[in-house]
Amino acid sequence: MINYKRNCLAVLALLCLEISVNIGNASAQENVIVDTTYLDKAANKRSVSVSLQPLFMLISAGKIDIELQPAGKRHAYILTAEVYGGRVQDRSNGFDTRSNGDWDKVNGAGVGISQKFKFKNERSSPYVAYGLTYRYQEISFETEGFYPYEQDGLTYYDYGSLEKNLVISSGLATTVFGYQKIADDFVYDFYFGFGYKAQLKETDFMGLREYDDNIMNYAYKGFGMVAGFKIGFQFR
Repeated sequence: MINYKRNCLAVLALLCLEISVNIGNASAQENVIVDTTYLDKAANKRSVSVSLQPLFMLISAGKIDIELQPAGKRHAYILTAEVYGGRVQDRSNGFDTRSNGDWDKVNGAGVGISQKFKFKNERSSPYVAYGLTYRYQEISFETEGFYPYEQDGLTYYDYGSLEKNLVISSGLATTVFGYQKIADDFVYDFYFGFGYKAQLKETDFMGLREYDDNIMNYAYKGFGMVAGFKIGFQFR
């Protein structure tokens, strides 16, 4: 009788132990599911990224991109702002008698908008983007020529040094492929693609300047390859 009771108690203890283990496993699985759900929601959270494009410093410009990423979407919208200011050189024809390698002044601004589609529903992903940019720039340089002046109510012309101020108004359409890496909320973005640049206002450089040797240059017209990289930070 005593052995029978002992066997019953042992079986009961084993059953309790098995039930406890099963309950613990179920709780652990439930916790994993909750944590995964939390991570999925965090990955699809709405965000704003602010990035700079360092290569634009080579053409005396600064460019900032603001990327708006809706929650749970693979597409994003990018607003861009450009500021031009500094000294540049016209190297379209080398350092010949028309340019002489002189430093000119450039001022201006640009605005753009583009849409991006990510291939993965993750923070870091390859993507394709297309957009439009408008730019207004002024280039000033010194040259020699005839200039008018008034004296005693009469207009005279003299020959000497004078400053030319030329306006460039252009539009740029681009389609690019890229990869955006986000690590610890820091953004690293590399892209390449093609673009078409049109001059909305024909600029007459009078044979003194051109600024049209590549698509990044101010007075370029036609198709060309575009490439670059961005560095920035993502706010969530």
